[in-house]
Amino acid sequence: MAEKQIGLVRRPDAGERRQEWGTVSENELRIDRESAEAIVDALSVDHAGSFNLFYLLRKHYWTAEGAESREAADFLENAYKRVRTINDALAVRIVELGGIPPNTPPTIQARAEVHLEAEDLYDLRTSLEGDLEGYATLVASMREHVEIAENRGDAGTVQLLRDHLKALEDDAHEVERLLEDDALVRRDALN
Repeated sequence: MAEKQIGLVRRPDAGERRQEWGTVSENELRIDRESAEAIVDALSVDHAGSFNLFYLLRKHYWTAEGAESREAADFLENAYKRVRTINDALAVRIVELGGIPPNTPPTIQARAEVHLEAEDLYDLRTSLEGDLEGYATLVASMREHVEIAENRGDAGTVQLLRDHLKALEDDAHEVERLLEDDALVRRDALN
C-alpha cells in the first residue's frame, strides 16, 4: 500500500475511514452530541497535557543524577506510569463519548497546556521544578473540566477526572517534598 506523507503523519491511500478527525459521533452513553463535543474538547486538552507530562517525567527518570537521584528516579518511574494510565483512561473516555483523542504529535502539541522541556539535560532540581509546573497546569485544567462535565450531565467523566485528580495531586505533593531536600542543589550554587 502506498502512503501519502503529511509531515510526520502518514495517511493510508486505501481503507475505509470510519470517522473524520475533529468530529464527534453518536455515543452509547446517552450524552447529547453538543454536550459530548464540549466534553471531548475539554478532555482532549487533558489527554494532550497528560501525554506531555508523561514524557517529562520519563525523561527525568532516565536522566536523574546527584545525591538524591535514586529516590527521585524511583518516584519518577512510578509517576510516569500513573500518568500514562491516566492518559489512556482519558483517551478511552473520549472514544466512549464519540470523539477521537489527539494521537499524533501535531494534534497533541496543538492542545497541550503542559509544555515539553527542551531536549537538553538539566539538573535534577530544575527538572523537578518543571515537573511540578506540569502537574499544576494539568490539575488546574482537569478541575475546570470537572465543572464542564458536571454542567453537561456527564457523571462518568466527573468521577473519572476526580479519581485521577487525586493521584496527580498526591504526586505533585511528592515532587514538592523532593524539592524541599537540600541535597537537590544546583551545581552553580556549590561554587
